[in-house]
Amino acid sequence: MSISVLGIDHQYSAEIREMVAFTESQIIEFSSMLLEMNVEEVVILSTCNRSEVYFSSKNADVSQKVKEAYIRYFSIEEQKDCVFLLHDDDAIHHIFRVTSGIESAIIGEDEILRQIKEAYEFSLRFKNTGKRFNRLFQEAIRCAKEVKSKLKISEIPISTGYIGLKYLEEQVGTFEGKHMMLIGFGEIGQLFYQYGKELPFRRITVCNRSRETADAILDGQKRDLYIHHDQWKDVINDVDILITATSCPHHILKAEEMMVREKPIYMLDMAIPRNIDNQIGMLNNYHLYNIDVLKEMSAQNAASRLALRDHAEEIIENYVSDYKRWLDHSEEDNVIESLNQSVDDILDYHLKYLFQRIKANEREQKIITRTMQAALKKAVRNPIIALKNIDDPQKRAHYSEVLEELFQLDKGEPK
Repeated sequence: MSISVLGIDHQYSAEIREMVAFTESQIIEFSSMLLEMNVEEVVILSTCNRSEVYFSSKNADVSQKVKEAYIRYFSIEEQKDCVFLLHDDDAIHHIFRVTSGIESAIIGEDEILRQIKEAYEFSLRFKNTGKRFNRLFQEAIRCAKEVKSKLKISEIPISTGYIGLKYLEEQVGTFEGKHMMLIGFGEIGQLFYQYGKELPFRRITVCNRSRETADAILDGQKRDLYIHHDQWKDVINDVDILITATSCPHHILKAEEMMVREKPIYMLDMAIPRNIDNQIGMLNNYHLYNIDVLKEMSAQNAASRLALRDHAEEIIENYVSDYKRWLDHSEEDNVIESLNQSVDDILDYHLKYLFQRIKANEREQKIITRTMQAALKKAVRNPIIALKNIDDPQKRAHYSEVLEELFQLDKGEPK
């Protein structure tokens, strides 16, 4: 049995990733196609960062056909070199690493664990997984949870919005009862707002040219307020935290326009070119910082995540080793299961014949059944024990085949 993975991940551009994004109906359709190609089990993961197909087959040659089908399905002949294909040990490691967030664009991110769980549960619902994949994905999910709980990689912040607010909080002491104003409400401004709305600010004021954009994000929050971009002077004297992130090519806030302040204001300029005149930082009660202080923190945090990745790899390796040991023995488990089923079939077949020929009451039938069952089970017990005790995988596989042939386990109903 071969386990394989193919697909396209975050290493390629969004334009390419969009070409191979599965819809829910396409996951169902493509899974059905693979099952008709002698694929035994299949799970499909489709996120904004990756489109991956996990599948198993008794025939390793099927994997290349699956890759060709994937390329045809999305009509990406020109991008076919972007499609990776991994087998067996490499594929198993990949699944564990992806689930644990080690293969993510941002190492240790949490979202991928939820996405893997949903992809697996979707396939499970359509009965596209079996014993091997059920065990594989359940162990990968368990491994990811251990990595998350032990190493807490995802708790090391690298988002500029999160780091920016944490940095300002260290300078201010507390956000409790404070008023924050955002000048500029593009991607960066919205990121600061998403983090800030969960914090105990008294008010968040959004200062932006477009009211429509702000209203869509604020969504009727009573605490928060939109003002037009040229009204910042009307409220700045009440503001404690000010963050600028506009595309304006010149200073919006100039030193000569600043009022004398009795309480401090903490200003973070996220723009390049800068929105805030550097001279403002020289004024009494004006504390000015720029994006450079966050770049260093973000780089340090990213390095910390990278350092923890090695510890995550150790945890993953333990889970992978356990799964591979289980997988090595799963083939003989099938033989043992078939052997036991064969014994049960033989017993049922001959008991049915026997009880049609002799007269026996219910108690006598039970005694005869238990006696014959014990005798037959004993006859196959030694081969089963011997098979389980073989450490060499190749030798174990060979003996499994011998048992299948000697006991005719694939010949159907016993005679």
